[in-house]
Amino acid sequence: MSVFFIFFLSLINPLSVSKEDPKIKNGDLIFQESCSGEFGNAVKEVTYSAKGYNFTHVGIVWINPDNDSIYVIEATHPKVCITPLKKFLIPDGGKCKPTSVLGRVKEKYHPLILPAIEEAKKLVGYEYDDAFDICNNKYYCSELIYNIFLKANHNTPVFELNTMTFKRKGTNKYSQNWIEHFRKLNIPIPEGELGINPGAMSKQKNVIDILYEIP
Repeated sequence: MSVFFIFFLSLINPLSVSKEDPKIKNGDLIFQESCSGEFGNAVKEVTYSAKGYNFTHVGIVWINPDNDSIYVIEATHPKVCITPLKKFLIPDGGKCKPTSVLGRVKEKYHPLILPAIEEAKKLVGYEYDDAFDICNNKYYCSELIYNIFLKANHNTPVFELNTMTFKRKGTNKYSQNWIEHFRKLNIPIPEGELGINPGAMSKQKNVIDILYEIP
């Protein structure tokens, strides 16, 4: 897809920010809202996102300087990996195309981008964190982003952690999907523990701007 075509679509998309460069840049975050699947539905049941979305996943853009190829470093099952952009945007052989939205950290954090990407590359191959435990040396998607910017910023947090809940929105009842998820892991539901989900990350306006949907 040409840069011009992306630029044109960004102009007609109401989420675009006219003062921002619409091209995908090194260190941009791509938030996704899944279109199907038990795990994605479980996340949607208990989280809120920016702009009315229900984000279920996030990864960080890495543009290989050797050939300008665009990749996304992501924590997904079964482990942290480097995924070509096209495959990230249209996973599973195109069976279901998630909604992908471009986010960009604010200018004052731009010096952290290259060190954060280097930290992300160090974590490639680490296992996915099904337990959502920020202390177990495994990583779920938004935990990876939180951690790499933390390390790049000399262990000073860039994104804020939030108190996790696995209860359905507007209720005091646990989502059945999460009950089954943690039962299979044979661990308690980590209700009230610190963590961060893609939706909560997308809403941190002091850190990130949400730009436009990627076609």
